[in-house]
Amino acid sequence: MQASRACHAGTALQCYSCKVKVSNEDCQHVQNCSRSETQCRTELIRAVDLLTFISKGCSSHCVEDSEDYYVGKKNVTCCSTDLCNASGAHALQPAIVTLTPLTVLGVLLFWGPGQL
Repeated sequence: MQASRACHAGTALQCYSCKVKVSNEDCQHVQNCSRSETQCRTELIRAVDLLTFISKGCSSHCVEDSEDYYVGKKNVTCCSTDLCNASGAHALQPAIVTLTPLTVLGVLLFWGPGQL
């Protein structure tokens, strides 16, 4: 891909693009960025450790960020090569990985220490 870019100087960056999808597989539309958009952006929002939403696209001013909220978490990642935001779900865990410790904790709290 680099060779073809060199032959076509000024070719716009390409990024995967989507708005608020629940899986990375639903977020594979290729977008041609404008000349001022020099980065690809991926935003992951996980709500209550059960639902995850992903948005991707071009950005002219992407700032990487990670924030924890009472009911969830938000991660923003940036990159600057063609289609570099393909695997935006790298920071996510499958729901079962999150649910298993919560289930164990719930059982322990329900039964109480005297029952074990």
